[in-house]
Amino acid sequence: MAQEDITVDVLVVGTGASGMATAVTAASQGLKVLVVEKEARYGGTTARSGGWLWIPGTRLATEQGIVEPEGAAKAYLRHETTTHFDEKRVDAFLEYGPKAIDFFTRNTCVQFDMPAVFPDYHAEATGGQPGGRSMVTRPFNGHELGKRIKQLAPPLPELTVFGMMLGSGPEIKHFMRAFKSPTSFV
Repeated sequence: MAQEDITVDVLVVGTGASGMATAVTAASQGLKVLVVEKEARYGGTTARSGGWLWIPGTRLATEQGIVEPEGAAKAYLRHETTTHFDEKRVDAFLEYGPKAIDFFTRNTCVQFDMPAVFPDYHAEATGGQPGGRSMVTRPFNGHELGKRIKQLAPPLPELTVFGMMLGSGPEIKHFMRAFKSPTSFV
């Protein structure tokens, strides 16, 4: 097979959330993007996660009346990362994370939900909160991908029931009530 030189503005290596977000953002700005993936299927490690994001100070939280205490998220990250804390990176994350969520909700079909109560992993730690920072991608009908759905990496078998991944949101509530509620059963 002959090799061909390709000129692009942005080369993205990997198809996890970071790579795909970079590709979508760059393409939306009119840049020529090439995404490469070493695995046979798309999704990277993100395909094996539950789709949750931890991003303090989002508009989604504000719209739900959740007020992020000044400096709390930074204090929490300092506590959680201990000697690995990098102030410049943390400041960039706290500034641009909410902007990234706004970009995707305005410009793509990717939408997010924030459950009423989903605490930080260590909510009792310095800067920890009982909720308002974690969000999950809204369910997407995989049938819209047609045959291309087979190109997506599957979730870990340990995280599935009958081959379907259960999130920590509404679907787990229905799963736990399957034999108590006709609505949940179907």
